[in-house]
Amino acid sequence: MKKQIICISGWGQKFDSLEFIFNDPIFDPFFVTSLEYSSFDNVENFFADVKSQNFTDPEILIGWSLGGQLALRLIEKKILKPKLLILIAPPFQMIKDARIQAGMSLPVFAEFRKNFADAPSEALKKFSILTAMNDRSANEIARSLDVNDKNFKQLIYWLDELKRFSCFDLDFSNTPRTLYFHGFGDMIVHVSQADYFQENIKNFHKEIFVNCGHAPQLSDVAKMRNAIAKFCDL
Repeated sequence: MKKQIICISGWGQKFDSLEFIFNDPIFDPFFVTSLEYSSFDNVENFFADVKSQNFTDPEILIGWSLGGQLALRLIEKKILKPKLLILIAPPFQMIKDARIQAGMSLPVFAEFRKNFADAPSEALKKFSILTAMNDRSANEIARSLDVNDKNFKQLIYWLDELKRFSCFDLDFSNTPRTLYFHGFGDMIVHVSQADYFQENIKNFHKEIFVNCGHAPQLSDVAKMRNAIAKFCDL
């Protein structure tokens, strides 16, 4: 039986947009599936749905941005018990306050939220540009991002969940060994937020990609695959 990899993508992206990472012969021993949270309008309903699927303990759980936060929360609740967690540029806390200064200001968040509510397709295009910014292949990445063109009402809920939730509220005691990727030029989640995860996760390995924005998996997928394979002794 093949070992399982479970993927949770980022906000505004199609739910299975991480699966291509594992489309390589080195990952042939694995079966890859993805969780779609954007079809839910409540985080607890999403957790209950994942729990109802009775997944066997996956070999790898991977989450990008908001998906990384959700992966950590599923682990905290013992709904998923992966052997390895892979995080791609998750926010420890999206909105800046006294605890985290390298975050988004409330006025900037409120402006983006309004723009998304008024014209979601246009806002997602601008979000794609911001995701790709500071990457050596920014134009190509912005064009290739696989954005979610449905569930706009639910995406507003998940945008608000990004605003509301903080990893300061997490219990990290169940977190398995973790491989962490972040782009040095990330304009959505500042790379310094990696330090907070490093302080809270015992077995933590960090890979920072230079000349890279918020999508290191699109910036250099070969480098990411090699790092995962090495970490998994494949």
